Amino acid sequence: MGLQCLYQGSASELAEAMARANFTDELKKRFRGAYWQDPDEREVRSWSNSIPTVVRLLTEVGLGEVQVLLELRAPITDVRMDMVLVGTFPGTSQGSAVVVENKQWSWLQPDGQMVRLSRDGVPQLHPANQLWGYLQVLRGYVPMMCDEKLCGVVNLHNAPDHMAEAVRPKHQGLEELVQRWVAVYGSGAHREELKEVLRRRLSGVNAAQQAETLLQAPVKPGQGLMTRVAECVRERTVFPLLDEQREAYDYVRHLVSASKQGARKEIVAILGGPGTGKSVIAVELLGTLARQKVNAVHATGSRSFTRTLWKYAGLPGKQRGLFTYFNSFSEATPNDLDVIIADEAHRLRKTSHSRKHRDDPREPPLQIDELIHAARVPVFLLDEHQVVRRGEVGSLELIRDRAQKLGYGVREINLRHQFRCAGSPEYVDWVERLLMLRPSNGRPDWQPLKNFTLHVARTPLAMENYLKARVAENYTARIAAGFCWPWSQPNADGTLPDDVRIGDWHRPWNSQATDYLGNIPPAPLWATDPAGFGQIGCIYSAQGFEYAYAGVIIGPDLVWRNRWQSDRRYNVDRDQNQAPQFPTVIRNTYRVLATRGMRGAVLYATDPATNQLLIDLGVPVLEE
Repeated sequence: MGLQCLYQGSASELAEAMARANFTDELKKRFRGAYWQDPDEREVRSWSNSIPTVVRLLTEVGLGEVQVLLELRAPITDVRMDMVLVGTFPGTSQGSAVVVENKQWSWLQPDGQMVRLSRDGVPQLHPANQLWGYLQVLRGYVPMMCDEKLCGVVNLHNAPDHMAEAVRPKHQGLEELVQRWVAVYGSGAHREELKEVLRRRLSGVNAAQQAETLLQAPVKPGQGLMTRVAECVRERTVFPLLDEQREAYDYVRHLVSASKQGARKEIVAILGGPGTGKSVIAVELLGTLARQKVNAVHATGSRSFTRTLWKYAGLPGKQRGLFTYFNSFSEATPNDLDVIIADEAHRLRKTSHSRKHRDDPREPPLQIDELIHAARVPVFLLDEHQVVRRGEVGSLELIRDRAQKLGYGVREINLRHQFRCAGSPEYVDWVERLLMLRPSNGRPDWQPLKNFTLHVARTPLAMENYLKARVAENYTARIAAGFCWPWSQPNADGTLPDDVRIGDWHRPWNSQATDYLGNIPPAPLWATDPAGFGQIGCIYSAQGFEYAYAGVIIGPDLVWRNRWQSDRRYNVDRDQNQAPQFPTVIRNTYRVLATRGMRGAVLYATDPATNQLLIDLGVPVLEE
C-alpha cells in the first residue's frame, strides 16, 4: 500500500504543462477519477494561482530536475498535501523532501496560536500547525521518511512580508518542533529567503528515483486509539492532528485561555462521520489540558466506551473521574469545570433523571443544559447518523437551540477527512448511499479501492473463515450483527449460549457479564480484547470502536425489495424496535457496523435478495 498523488513530474516538466491551457482541466479529470467527485473551486484556484509561484522559484535556482508531487495523499487518511518537492539532499545520497502548503491569503494576523483572516473574523488553524501535522504523519507512518530529510514551507505568496513575519512560528510562540521544521514566507523579499531554503534542502540528482521510492514506500498501519490511550492521556501528544482536527484542538485551547479572561461562554460543536477522528481529538485534548493542570473531563453516554477508556488509560481509581458519563453533572456547580469534552454526543438523552414521584410536578433539567452549565468551555463531538436507539436526542440542531436560548455562541467545526476505512471516504460515502442515508445519483455500484477491501459473503461461515485468516495474519477482526436474535444470560458452566443462529451456523453474542468469564471479555471490552473474536457483537458493543476488519451480518430487520424495508418484528431490542424513527435507526445501525473496519469489511445479509443486491452492485464475492 503506497502513497498516491494527482501528478508527478519534474519542475521543468510541470512548468511546460502549466503553460498549456488545459492543464487545470487535466488535474480536474484526474481528481474525479481518484475521488469520485469534483474538486472544490478553491483547490482549482490554488492549482492555477499558487503552484506556479513555487515552480518558478525552482526553475530560477536551477532545480528544474526536482520532482513535484501535487496533491499527495497522506498515509492512513484522505488528507492531501498541496505540493511535495522531492530530490536528494545536497552533497549526499540521502533523499530530501519539502512539503509546501499554499495559501492565497492576502491579509492575516496572529491570534494566540491561531490566525485571523480579517479583523472581525474567528480564529483559524495556523498553517504552520497544519503543515506540522503533515510532517508528523509522514514520519510516523512511512518508515523510510524517518531516515530522510524532511521539512515544511508555508507559501503565503499573496501576503506582504510583514504579515508573514508576524505569524512565523518563532514570533508567534508555536511549539518548538514547529519552529524548527516549518517556515513561513510572504510575497516580497521573503521569496529570496525561500529560494535559499530550496537550494540548501534540495538537489535534482536522482530526484526521479527518490520520488518513485517515496511513492512506492510501504505505509505502516495506524494504531487504534485504545492501544495508545494511556500514553496520550498521561504522557505526551501521540496522534498527529490534521487540518480540521488540529483546528478544533487549537480552538478549544484558545477558548480556555479566553474564558480565564472573562470572555463570553462559547460552545464548540465538532461534527464528523465514522473515522474522522472525533475521539482522537477528545483524548488528545484531555491529555494536553490535564498536563497543563486545566480542570477537564471526558464524558460519554456509552458504558462500553467509558469502561474501555478506564482500562486502557491505566488510571488509578480516583483518577477515573477524568472519564465519566453524561448523567454525572446533575448536581454540578455552574462553571465548576474548565472543559467538558462530550464525546459521542449524538447519544445524549433528554434528561439525566426522570421524576419518579407523582407528587413532584417539576420537569427535570435537560441533560445538554447540565453539561453546558457545568463547564466554562463545553465541547460536543457528534455524528448525527449514529442515533441508533430510542431516547437519543443529540444533534447539531439541539446544540444550536440550547445555545440560543441560554445566550451563548456556537462554533461549528466539520471534520471532512477520513482516518478509518484506510482513509477512504469513498467507502463511507458508498455505505451511506447504499442505505439511502444520503442522496445518490443513480445506482450505487461499488468501485474497488486501492486502500480498502470490501467483500460480500454467501454464508456467515465464509465471512468467519475470511476474518479468521486475517486474525492469523495478526490483524484485528470482529463480526457484529443487527439485533435480530435473543440475547441469553451465560450458561451455568460459564459458557455462552449460541443465540445467533443462521441455518446450521450458530455463534454466541458477546458476554453480558460485568466481568470476565474465563477468558471471555465482558461486553464493554469485546471490541478491544483479542478474545472477543468468536462472539458476535451488537451495535452497543461496536459503536465508538474500530478494528482492522469488520464483518457485518445484516439481519431480517432490514431487507431490499426494490427499496429498503425495515421490520420491527425481527428486531428484539426494545430500545430500537420502539423507536419512533425505526427505519432510520436501523439503517443508522448498519452504517455504524459497516464502518468499524480500518482496512476492510465483509457484508452478509440473511435475506437472499438483499445479499444478491450487494453482489449485483459489484461487491466482490468471497470464495467458499
